[in-house]
Amino acid sequence: MNIAVVNYEAGNIRSVQRALQAVAGPQSSVEVTSNPQKIRDAYAVVFPGQGAAGQCMNNLRQTRLAETVRERISSGRPFMGVCVGLQLLFDHLEEDDTTGLEVLAGEVRRFPDRPGLKVPQIGWNSVQQIKPSPLWEGVPDNSYFYFVHSYYADPAPEIFDSVVGLTNYGFDFASAFTKDNWVATQFHPEKSGKWGLQLYANFLKFAAGV
Repeated sequence: MNIAVVNYEAGNIRSVQRALQAVAGPQSSVEVTSNPQKIRDAYAVVFPGQGAAGQCMNNLRQTRLAETVRERISSGRPFMGVCVGLQLLFDHLEEDDTTGLEVLAGEVRRFPDRPGLKVPQIGWNSVQQIKPSPLWEGVPDNSYFYFVHSYYADPAPEIFDSVVGLTNYGFDFASAFTKDNWVATQFHPEKSGKWGLQLYANFLKFAAGV
């Protein structure tokens, strides 16, 4: 099994690589790459991300990987977005007034300022499993995962059926998605201990069936 972690200089990619390698086992290869052909050909692709939306999209364009990511998703082959890697799939991101990859209909909005809630959200929070998903196999409902973000995905009504997990931070927001060949999380599985590793293992199992 060869797994590609998309390298566009905007993510905590080495920790993602280590977590995937831990669950994939020694006979599998987890490669951090910016090579479009390797991303197209990989058994499974993970698209992480950290940082400001505008800079992340600029990096994607400069490395000529924006179209590669779109192609990979439309190919029907396994794909997972993580944190900003989820947010960049949407039409528009409020941060830096950024046009996203326009794969998913909707907006990525900043958390509103509310008494007692700090922005960004940094730390552990629970995820309510609102729909069945391959991601949840062996993961208890309302398990805790690690979040670091100031913005959240607000999907358009026509794609709300892809939302499989909700998290409350002053209000409920979509924190996990599954649709066809792709999955995505707002939280960081690689920073989320046992259940985060289980989630990555579930993605690779899901990939085997796509």
